[in-house]
Amino acid sequence: MFNTGSVRLSRTLATKVPVVRSATINRSKQQCSFYATGSNSSSNSTASPIDVPKHTSATATATNGNSGWLQKLTLMTASAAAGAFAYSKYNTASMEGLSGMPIGKMTPTILTEEEPDEAFVTKPTKEKLEEIKRSVLLEREMAELDLVAEYKDKVKMGEWKEANPYWYLTKNTTPHHLTAGTLRGENMLSVHPIKFERKDQKAIVLFLHLGRSLCGHDRIIHGGLLATLLDEATGMVALPNLPYHIGFTANLNLNYRKPVKADQFVMIKAEFERGEGRKGYTKASIHDLDGNTLVECTALFVSPKNPVTMVANYVKNSLGFTGSS
Repeated sequence: MFNTGSVRLSRTLATKVPVVRSATINRSKQQCSFYATGSNSSSNSTASPIDVPKHTSATATATNGNSGWLQKLTLMTASAAAGAFAYSKYNTASMEGLSGMPIGKMTPTILTEEEPDEAFVTKPTKEKLEEIKRSVLLEREMAELDLVAEYKDKVKMGEWKEANPYWYLTKNTTPHHLTAGTLRGENMLSVHPIKFERKDQKAIVLFLHLGRSLCGHDRIIHGGLLATLLDEATGMVALPNLPYHIGFTANLNLNYRKPVKADQFVMIKAEFERGEGRKGYTKASIHDLDGNTLVECTALFVSPKNPVTMVANYVKNSLGFTGSS
């Protein structure tokens, strides 16, 4: 972990520790002979300050525990001092001070035997690297769209803000999410959507790319996938405006106006129309980059009667507690 400078520091510290004496018991003669180690060793000894002398018998190693643990303690002390010295030379300014350290920035997750804390890191294949390159090119192309630039101007004016559509997901829940995990990949939903949200949280706009492998008819995006995307978009405007920000889709009505071709960028608009107690009414639509309306929908979301109890039960079940609520 440390360089040779740390090793030199360890040896320097070792020469300053008190003299340690190891005893060798000769079972045949029942007498003890002592060998000095450390700074008081004889000038003829070639052993290092913290090494066991070469003439120490194997019997001493097996029978005398004091020498072993004292040597280990010396090594540990020297190593700890070297580590403290290296840390004292650490420049926290290069990582924006302590704020740049990863401490306190890990999202707490609930793990199971099937979901290890750290994934095994493997070297990506050549095909995977090519896929990543194509995905990066698509992301750049989407970020440079004229419509995206228009909404970025609205962000600068303070009317809208750019947001993460999957802010609520963790590294363990993302792989099990339909659009953020299962359908994420080349020729599917290969790029992370760009989301713009109005400041009152009652309207959003999403930009995304629909790949070739999401089709029903050849080169035509499956209608069920379009319904899924619209369901998610309407949920993004419904939940912030429902009691306790919790709700479920109660009704989803769609009108397919035109076939949605594969391998193209699309824009999804969603708006919260009104709320009535636990109910939230929304609408959404999918458009191509030329402004043509491809699909329209209306959706009704309902918040549960006891949202607090529902959240408590969800957390309890996630933590593995069982029993009646």
